[in-house]
Amino acid sequence: MSSLPWMLVALGLVLLLAAWAVWHRGRRVRRCLAELLALPADMHPLRWPERAWPILERSGIVGIAWEGVWFGDAVRGQWGQPLADHWPRQTLSAGPDCQIELRWADVARTDEARVLALAVLDVFAQTWLSRMRERTQAVAVALAQRAQVQLYWQHDMRNLAQWVGLLAEEFGAATPEQLPRLAQRLQRQAPLLQARAHKLLAATEAPTQAPAADEPPVQALDLLHNAAELAGLAIDMGTGEGSAMPPLVLEPAQALALERALDNIFSNLARDSRARHGGVPLRCECTAHEGALQARLHTPHLATPWPRRAFEPLKSPTGSGMGLYQARRSLREAGGDLQASEEAQGVVFVLCVPLAASECL
Repeated sequence: MSSLPWMLVALGLVLLLAAWAVWHRGRRVRRCLAELLALPADMHPLRWPERAWPILERSGIVGIAWEGVWFGDAVRGQWGQPLADHWPRQTLSAGPDCQIELRWADVARTDEARVLALAVLDVFAQTWLSRMRERTQAVAVALAQRAQVQLYWQHDMRNLAQWVGLLAEEFGAATPEQLPRLAQRLQRQAPLLQARAHKLLAATEAPTQAPAADEPPVQALDLLHNAAELAGLAIDMGTGEGSAMPPLVLEPAQALALERALDNIFSNLARDSRARHGGVPLRCECTAHEGALQARLHTPHLATPWPRRAFEPLKSPTGSGMGLYQARRSLREAGGDLQASEEAQGVVFVLCVPLAASECL
């Protein structure tokens, strides 16, 4: 009986030492987790294992190895002990282009130590996966933006090609008496066409289509006249109530959006026989309202029925099905809008785009 107290004391010391060991491991794990989360967030995802390896090693991980595919390239890395067949594995997938298989080994002698080491490894793996997904999502967003710009370029080139086609059709069907008149019109259009071609070439060579900051402001009425001239359409300008025409100056970004919208609208109208050959000009009423240009464009009665949901993309049975959709989208991206409605005498387009700041004072 006299040895019982000593046994109890020894048991207490063992429990105390075990509790101290668990506390010490837990403190080390917390420190490792804090160091992992403090690593720079802007590093490339493939550098993450190398930067995190010293922390993993202090937590009880004696080796990691990984390999996979990163946007079509085979990638791999290894630190610590050589890879063995019995190492566990985990697949980190950030989409079809980025998949990594991670393997590891630890030297924990107890279940508690292994749980703590694997907790650090799990944070390492989940943080790595999160950074991989951030990169792939950023790439996806950049590709989507580039695809949108490419789509604009494609449709701008299509509008120019349509202009060339209509011009060739008119010259091919013209009589000798009509040729001088067509040549005079072509001479008027040549500077406009050359400016459009240079602008398109410059945009396709630059990373974005944003206009330069030092470009001068643009008169909205000039854009309306130029777009109608290139489409071979007559346009009658008015202010709606007979008042003097207000100055309607646009910043370069808003001017580009309006120019693209007008090109798409007029390219659709130019394919209509009544709009092009009916002899009735398009009527346009322009006003300045609350710092924005408001333009109402009235077409004559069209030979082609106006479709329902005309701005829905890929819906048109002719053309690309993107023209009117892009016309509205370009204006909305510039802070404006585009609406259209069919009336008895034709279609009415309502275009809105912010004016230059100096015009709003």
